[in-house]
Amino acid sequence: MKTIKMIAALMLMTITAAAPATAKNKKVSHFDRVEMKTSHFDRNHRHAYRPEIKSCTLVLGRHDSHKKLAEKANHMKGVIDTKWNPRKRELTIIYDAKVTTARHIRHFMA
Repeated sequence: MKTIKMIAALMLMTITAAAPATAKNKKVSHFDRVEMKTSHFDRNHRHAYRPEIKSCTLVLGRHDSHKKLAEKANHMKGVIDTKWNPRKRELTIIYDAKVTTARHIRHFMA
């Protein structure tokens, strides 16, 4: 009888001790973060959210050199960065929308 009471007491202790621990590990949505400042930062806080930064994607042909086109795009005014995806043969150009437009970039790259 003592062992059953002891097991019951241990089970009750583990249940009460484990409940707050599992509540802490609950995945928190970004809507639930009340303690954080509401600012325009992404999850990793690498860069601020800026609506004027946009991107356009160019699909390159088989004979186009992505290195030459990326270098050409990087010399344009307003272009921030270029990223090459070899699997899809796409060159993504990240630019400042206040300085240039996607139409201007495509016209310049043709």
